[in-house]
Amino acid sequence: MIKKIFGFLRFYRLPLYIITNPVDGFYAMKYEKKGTIKVALLNLVFLAIADAINVQFTSVIVFPRHPQAMNTFGLWGNFHILIMALALFCVANWSVTCLTNGEGRIKDIFMAVCYAMTPLILTIIPATIISNFLAEQETGFYHMVLTIGVGYFVFLVFLGLLTVHNYTVVKALAMVVLTFVALLVIVFLIGLLLSLYTQLWNFIDSLRMEIVFR
Repeated sequence: MIKKIFGFLRFYRLPLYIITNPVDGFYAMKYEKKGTIKVALLNLVFLAIADAINVQFTSVIVFPRHPQAMNTFGLWGNFHILIMALALFCVANWSVTCLTNGEGRIKDIFMAVCYAMTPLILTIIPATIISNFLAEQETGFYHMVLTIGVGYFVFLVFLGLLTVHNYTVVKALAMVVLTFVALLVIVFLIGLLLSLYTQLWNFIDSLRMEIVFR
């Protein structure tokens, strides 16, 4: 059992190392080839599990929700949103950095964001536990713990993208702004295509019904 634990820690050491040494950790991930898709996917799964635990077990005083939200099968919706948001962000960032001489591939972007999720994983579970011991006037502690996790996650994502693309700080800041612009454009185009598809499908269906009744 102890050997398995130490084996897992060796396998998972880079995400933990990135928490305290983000620049060196992301450099090792990208340029020393120490990062792996397996660990990135594992972090993504860990975040999904932590989110599921948060939805299921956070005190209703802190996190009021509909009882159906506590259904395990209903948690797939949150996982789908996480996957889609991550995919859209990676594509948007890659499309921007292709035009601004970024060195990171879409694989590197994906790994950087997933490796940066470690603070979220490590803060969601303690926040969930804390929530069950808080009075209504003390819910700020719960939100403070989550805010620390989210804030450090955003900081690590920024440093990760800065490192994998080999940008300066100023160029990285511009890249972040352009990434969100690209993200809005992609979402708009997807919405437009879905709208056109729906209209085309309705037209074909109405045409079919017209032919059938005639």
